Amino acid sequence: MEGFFCFAFVAGVVGVIVWQFVETQRAVATTTVESACPPGEAAQIVRGAFGGPRAVLWTTAAGPGTINMRRRGVRGGITMSVTVEPGPGGGSEVAMWASETVVYLGFLVNFAGVVNRRKAAIGRLLTADRGAR
Repeated sequence: MEGFFCFAFVAGVVGVIVWQFVETQRAVATTTVESACPPGEAAQIVRGAFGGPRAVLWTTAAGPGTINMRRRGVRGGITMSVTVEPGPGGGSEVAMWASETVVYLGFLVNFAGVVNRRKAAIGRLLTADRGAR
């Protein structure tokens, strides 16, 4: 019975590390969303995604994007950069990525999951039916 618990513990630790590695890779990869919104409106939507109750957790930062937001956290947090450009067929093209990170153990990024959730939320807001807003 002890062998099973030892195996389950080791498998659980390995599973968490693999999950965090995947989250890290998704956070630092560029996610591009095409929206029917004009670039000015898309930028406003992106800025709004960091407002409200989330404004306490995010602060503006320097970075390579049009909009750069840093998650407040231990050892500096993570910076999410967003560029908003006119789309080729009208609308806008929004690219999002983690531009500055704090790395642990050589491959795990602090707050990677938070960036992935912000990317998903911004993507939903940008692709939502414009008449519904």
